Amino acid sequence: MRSFWVLLVMLPLCVHADELSQNPLVLLGQLNRAAHQQSYQGTFVVQRGTDMESSQVMHGRLNGQEFMRVQVLDGRPREIIRTGQETRCYYPVQHKLRLESNYRRHLFPALIDPPYDHYMDLYTITLRGLSRVVDHECRLIRFAARDVARFDHEFCVDTKTGLILKAVTFDERQSPLETELFTTLNLDFHARPETLQSAYPDVSKWQTVRYPVQEHANSSPLQIGYIPAGYNKVLDMEVQPPHSVSPIRHWVYSDGLSSFSIFLRPQDGSDHGAPVSRMLNGELSYYSGTLQQYRVVVLGEIPQSTVQSIGQSISLTEEKHP
Repeated sequence: MRSFWVLLVMLPLCVHADELSQNPLVLLGQLNRAAHQQSYQGTFVVQRGTDMESSQVMHGRLNGQEFMRVQVLDGRPREIIRTGQETRCYYPVQHKLRLESNYRRHLFPALIDPPYDHYMDLYTITLRGLSRVVDHECRLIRFAARDVARFDHEFCVDTKTGLILKAVTFDERQSPLETELFTTLNLDFHARPETLQSAYPDVSKWQTVRYPVQEHANSSPLQIGYIPAGYNKVLDMEVQPPHSVSPIRHWVYSDGLSSFSIFLRPQDGSDHGAPVSRMLNGELSYYSGTLQQYRVVVLGEIPQSTVQSIGQSISLTEEKHP
């Protein structure tokens, strides 16, 4: 491991801009530490295409352990409680509790994870001046993709704490594809056990689903001829849909900022059709095709041409043929 890790531990959250521009690794470490160590409370909005959703978030550390509580304020009520490495998702309308372990998805504003040099291999990281979000001065940081297999991203980072206040993903035309930003923020929030407890303490009669449902370490039934450089498999699981005999196989690949999923499901003889490649709701790239008795779907916030190339490169392994 490089010697800069020692420096990262000793550095304060507020680092001068000229130092950050000379060593982006210091900057990435700052973003990660702020997201996991800084206490905060507020409301953030996520806009994807024409859809917008707001959530209330509380984050802090109790007895040395990280806690996070997110309550979705629009549409059907949902709540997310993250304690250490476990994430609990509450769906009160369906009376369902989903327990996530061994798979830590990004929750705004925690968008950067080590190893940090991986981002530098895939993106050109530059400082873009100052702005303001919810009356907090923030520094614009651009992640410009080094190839056409991923989109550009831009963060606006609080100059005092290093917390990401706004995150934007841009499409090929440099139009915002997804925007996440705080609309209210309290950085003087003091976490207490009662503030981070779920609004649904009694779930004894709810359906509990563990996610991933069933992880796979065995060989894949697919041969994927093209996985863009920098994308690593972070999830391989099976999901058993209700009212279905056969499970759906699900893979997730990520480069740390961008990700895509591949789904493989059996289909009956009447469900065969020509491959389809298009954008869904102006935000997700989508490809669907048929392989023997299977339907293959590739879906992600990556360029449409990349999704199509991945989908067209997929074939079945010989032993899995009917």
